[in-house]
Amino acid sequence: MPRILCDHCRRPLTAPVTKVKAPPPVPMSDIPGVRTRPERVARGTYAPNLQPREFSDDVPGFIVHPTDAIGTERHPDPMRSIGCCQGPAGSGGTNLVCGGCGAEVATRQGDCHTQNQVTFETAAVCLCFSDD
Repeated sequence: MPRILCDHCRRPLTAPVTKVKAPPPVPMSDIPGVRTRPERVARGTYAPNLQPREFSDDVPGFIVHPTDAIGTERHPDPMRSIGCCQGPAGSGGTNLVCGGCGAEVATRQGDCHTQNQVTFETAAVCLCFSDD
């Protein structure tokens, strides 16, 4: 199983993850008071989503469960983490940086209008299939 690494410093940004097919977007909840959607992919998986559907809020890249983005930190610019309700929208650009070198690596989405996911940018990360 590969891990996602920072392409700049090679720091692991996830634990080993299993590749899955990108699932369709998760619909908004019908439960009153529930404003955040369930996570789009299961823990321990990643889904390439390199050509998002037209008119979607998806960012192209590798989708992971939000808790799997272990080697990241919030972007130092708080304007990048703005969203509605309970989380960031990701509309302000990349909002997660590598915890080692500070390179911009991913976009966290999780407000009431977007999917609940972290998407690593393909130009900023690499997949490592080695245990080294």
